[in-house]
Amino acid sequence: MAGLPAALAATTICQALATLAVFVLPVLAPAATRDLGVAPHWIGWQVALIYVFASAGAGLSGGLLARWGPARTTQAALAAVAAGCALAALAGLPGVVLGSALIGAGYGQTNPAAAQLLSRLATPARRNMVFAVKQTGVPLGAAAAGLLLPSLSLVLGWRGAALAVCGALATAVLALQGFRRDWDAERDPAAPLRSGSGSALRVLRRSPGLVALAATGALYAAIQLALGAYAVTMLVEEFGWGAVAAGVAAALVQGMGAVARLAWAWLADRWHAGLPVLAVIGLGSAASAVLLPLAIAWPVPAVLALIGVLGFCAAGWNGVLIAEAARIAPPGQAGAATGGVLAFTFAGVVAGPSAFALVIGLAGGYSHAFAWLAALPLLGAAIAWRAHGRSGGAAPR
Repeated sequence: MAGLPAALAATTICQALATLAVFVLPVLAPAATRDLGVAPHWIGWQVALIYVFASAGAGLSGGLLARWGPARTTQAALAAVAAGCALAALAGLPGVVLGSALIGAGYGQTNPAAAQLLSRLATPARRNMVFAVKQTGVPLGAAAAGLLLPSLSLVLGWRGAALAVCGALATAVLALQGFRRDWDAERDPAAPLRSGSGSALRVLRRSPGLVALAATGALYAAIQLALGAYAVTMLVEEFGWGAVAAGVAAALVQGMGAVARLAWAWLADRWHAGLPVLAVIGLGSAASAVLLPLAIAWPVPAVLALIGVLGFCAAGWNGVLIAEAARIAPPGQAGAATGGVLAFTFAGVVAGPSAFALVIGLAGGYSHAFAWLAALPLLGAAIAWRAHGRSGGAAPR
């Protein structure tokens, strides 16, 4: 069970399940917030709390991976996510707060653990595609949440739907036990757990390339999450679309993001370099965002095409970024390096929607706010390109 296909399938499924758990309350918000006695917009703070703790969890991954290995770390991560879902379902509003913290802390561990494993198994020529396939677990998990949870809640209630997700996570924890001997063969049982955060930050500080990736990831995540949070509202309020049509456009963004992760990875493998691809992605995101104010007067097919291009760029960079972090990490420290980069990326996830909310009033509307925020991916593209130049355009080892 040690081969790359099995590892890739298992890590993709684990990523999808962890993402499914993140979307439990956002998808079930109408029923959940009514039951909990809070306003629906409160869910935005719950999502922010998840990613605050995801950032901390990613930063702490180095020590856990060194002592436990990828399999045990993933088991612990999914167990924490399952416990968080259970608390959110059963313990009222305090349970939602504590449960969201657990979901985030576990979610933050899944990517570094997978990176540690896949970087060991994937050849340099296939690395970007392997990581991109694994990252399709994110849109797959989000899509599964939207497709399955509302129907489950009609039968089981929103709490029952959340507990069903717990059951799926528990099943995955048990299934991973069969991978432990192979995946965790290189672990050091004597490694100190408390070194995790320090090791991740130390790896970043010692590598200008990883610092560049951390900054690029934070900037790209900010506009990606702003797009996910406000695209539907923009299309309804400014473009005059109906809610159903706007929802179709939002689904298009997710779909294009999933396809783009594979397409950009293919290009990065073909070019033998991830940083130039990340620069192209940033330029595409910025150009698409700048055009949004003009698109108000465009016909619907043209707007959908623009939204699709924006989704292709703004939601398609993740796999290449993580593969590049694993590539330039010191030997044996892919998990710590990826965790450090993702700690800053998750900070962008938290900051993006908040920054967008502040810019809306200054810019005079949603589409103009997106045009202003085009500066973020543009800056990220510049950072990625400069890092590529400093590396001398070196191909992956």
